[in-house]
Amino acid sequence: MDKGDFIALINPAMALIFAAAFAVLWHAQRQRRYILRLAGGYLAFAAAFLLQYFSPIGDTASRLMSNGLFVLAAIAISTGALERYSRVPPMRPIVFVAATGFAAFSWFFFVQPDITWRIYLMNFTLGTIALLFATELRKVPDKKPIDWLLLAVMLFSGLSFFPRPIVAIWLEGPYATLDDFNSSLYWITLVFTGSLFLLLFAMTIITAIVLDVMEELRQKSETDLLSGLLNRRGFEAGLHTAFAARTPGTPAALIICDIDRFKSINDRYGHAVGDRVIRHFADCLTGATEGQHAVGRIGGEEFALLLENADAVTARLLAEGIRIAFSTTTALGLPNGMQVTASFGIAEVTTDETIDDLFRRADQALYLAKNSGRDCVRVAPCPARRAAS
Repeated sequence: MDKGDFIALINPAMALIFAAAFAVLWHAQRQRRYILRLAGGYLAFAAAFLLQYFSPIGDTASRLMSNGLFVLAAIAISTGALERYSRVPPMRPIVFVAATGFAAFSWFFFVQPDITWRIYLMNFTLGTIALLFATELRKVPDKKPIDWLLLAVMLFSGLSFFPRPIVAIWLEGPYATLDDFNSSLYWITLVFTGSLFLLLFAMTIITAIVLDVMEELRQKSETDLLSGLLNRRGFEAGLHTAFAARTPGTPAALIICDIDRFKSINDRYGHAVGDRVIRHFADCLTGATEGQHAVGRIGGEEFALLLENADAVTARLLAEGIRIAFSTTTALGLPNGMQVTASFGIAEVTTDETIDDLFRRADQALYLAKNSGRDCVRVAPCPARRAAS
């Protein structure tokens, strides 16, 4: 193998390695279907680079197929990466650019053969597809550092497709034959910039996938599987985060609630029905908060809500609404008309109060509600008021 063959094999070998890596990732994360598309895109890149340098089916067919595969590969990795963000790819402009570019490329292949124009057209087509992807990625809200890095990679890659062929051809002049093309400065820069892009894009998107999996595992570790709410660990983590970010003087309240006589429901109707009651109560909590507040299941039948920017009066109104909604509806599996109730304890956050103090006061209010006959809401007095009395 001479030096030219070795250089020619760099990109297809790298693309095949990353195609295999994406295939392995997809096998372990089959719910992330976009990874398979990325694997297909890198496989197409490998085939395109091989056909570009080696011609097992003749120069004409190899050149047409290789450039077609370049376009398909660019579309595959662009749309695959956008699917990670649950964004609909701009397929109409992508297909228009790809079809127009390849049609013009074919014109300068068959009708008016010109290697230079073919180089321009293929570069401008691939560059435009990359910039369309970058434009769509720019619209993604709440981008994380890895998303900004991916955007930078695509912008760099997309923009490089325009000056690179112009500068190379300006320095060397038009290419008259394929031999001139294969030994040109343009081809050498294409090999090395292609390697750089394949490496940067793959490592960036693989890092993004790993971060996605880690975040999913973190969320699962902080989520109660039965209710779909935060578990105690997740709720307390959110509580600490909220306390750290809270502006002094901003109202906040903690509600702790408990399903009344839950053990008797389990004993009489079975744990399957008890689970339905848990889920029913969780639905009442999430329906009332509408995703605006942290809600967690912190024990068997005990739940907690952190209401930010809400005082004890607002918290009590919300708790009363939840109490009425829960007691006037029946969970599946219970006799029609059977009333299941819940009790609520509320503590409003006070200045210099610790989280443990807040939990203690809310618990005391909940015990008071239980001792008051259940199915009611009680508010813990503020420490300052208690001291004054």
